[in-house]
This record gives sequence, C-alpha cells and structure tokens, in this order.
Amino acid sequence: MITTITFDDISPAYLTTSKLKTLINFLNTLDITCTFFVVPYGYNGYASEEFVRYLKTALDFGHELALHGYMHTKNEFGVFYPVPLPIPYPTFGRQKEYIEKGSERLLNLFGVRPEGFRAPNYLHNSNTLKALSSLGFKYDSSATIFKPTHCSRFRIRWLRNYRPFITNGIAEIPVTGDYTYNMEHYVFLDSLKIAMRDFELMRSFDGIFVINNHPDRFHETEFQLLKTLIMKIRGRTTFLRLIDAAQNLLSDLKKQSGNVK
Repeated sequence: MITTITFDDISPAYLTTSKLKTLINFLNTLDITCTFFVVPYGYNGYASEEFVRYLKTALDFGHELALHGYMHTKNEFGVFYPVPLPIPYPTFGRQKEYIEKGSERLLNLFGVRPEGFRAPNYLHNSNTLKALSSLGFKYDSSATIFKPTHCSRFRIRWLRNYRPFITNGIAEIPVTGDYTYNMEHYVFLDSLKIAMRDFELMRSFDGIFVINNHPDRFHETEFQLLKTLIMKIRGRTTFLRLIDAAQNLLSDLKKQSGNVK
C-alpha cells in the first residue's frame, strides 16, 4: 500500500518562512519525502526570496513541488459551495490559461515545471482535467474521499471509488483526509483514531492513503499528530510523493493496454 503526505497553500502569502523551515526540517528528521502544493502568487520582497531558497532546498532533499491553483481564489476552477443559484463552471479556455500561467510562474521561481495539480478548496470539474491533460500534467489530486475533508466525526462519502483512477489520461489521486486541520488539544486522540480508521479502509481497498495538511495552521499539536500517525503506519505502507504514485499508476495502465490484443 502507498501513503503520500501533502501540504497545501505553500506561499509567503499563507506561510511564514520560519514555519516552512520548521516543516522541512521536521520531514527530513522523519526521512520522508512529500508533495508541496505551491501557490504561484505572493512572492514579493526579501522574505519571499528566502522562502524560495528554502523551497529549492526542499527540492534538493527530494520533495515535490506541485501547482495549487493560480491566485488561490475560490472560483478559479470550480464553484464555491453552497450556491443559491446555478452558476456556470469556469470555461476550459480560462482554466487552461490559469494553469499554464501558474506552471510558468513556478518554473521561473524554482526551475522546475510542475507535473501535479490540486485546485484551491478542492473545487474542480471536467474542464480542469481536460486543461491539465492538454498541458501535459501527470496527475490531479483535487477530488476527496469524504466531505468535509478535514477530520470530523460526521463525514459523508463523496466518491464511489476509493482507489485512484484515470480520466483524460490524467491520474486522479483523491485526498483521503486532512487530520491536522484546525486542531485543538482535546481532539488529538479522536483525530488520530479517525486517521487510523481511514488508513485501514484504504488498505482494504488497496487504495492510496493521501494525508493532506495546511501548514499555516500548524502548531506543536499538529506536528505531534502527524508524527504519531506516521510512526503508527510506518512499516505497513510505502511513503511516496504524489508524482511517484501517479507514474506507477500510469505505467501499470500502459502495461495493461499493451497486454490487450
């Protein structure tokens, strides 16, 4: 079974350089590589230059930088719910333009072109996947297994299929949960229990356990929960970046297609 650890909202607009440094050091101590979903905007001034340097260091350590929207507004790739009136989804052309501009921005900042994508607030639609496919992206991780995605006793199953799947040539790898979102001390054990339950569920379906996080909300408790969760499942799963999981999935599909006569 594969487990991936991801972090959203990676930008000086959301995250201090100090907290980014702490996060990278934390992951390196655990000897785990992960996927950072980077927002292309918010890079101005000296603090941003330092922020970029640390993210380049993260690349050197083997972490992945993926694209997290364009300007991280609510309606870039979908419609913010709930809505009282039927609002049309953003067009294919507009979404492709946003993704292309965001990709170029990350290339200019970090010297790498992102191969993965997650929409802000997980809001996306079929046009998003078509746009990603047309631009050569390998995967999307905007879908979620449950709503709400963050840890909660009351969640509803949002996807019928727990396993990753292929759409328009793009590997779709859904997020399982965000267990460190808006935590308080008194929900530590509850959050850990829900995370372990989700891990066993994904394991039973031979799915990919995708642990998402919003590090701007991280304090000591959040770091401790993530560390405890990792230590509990270590030895029972393989930790990969999302791009590695996606490439494995696409490679398996290609082999299966080659065997079909």
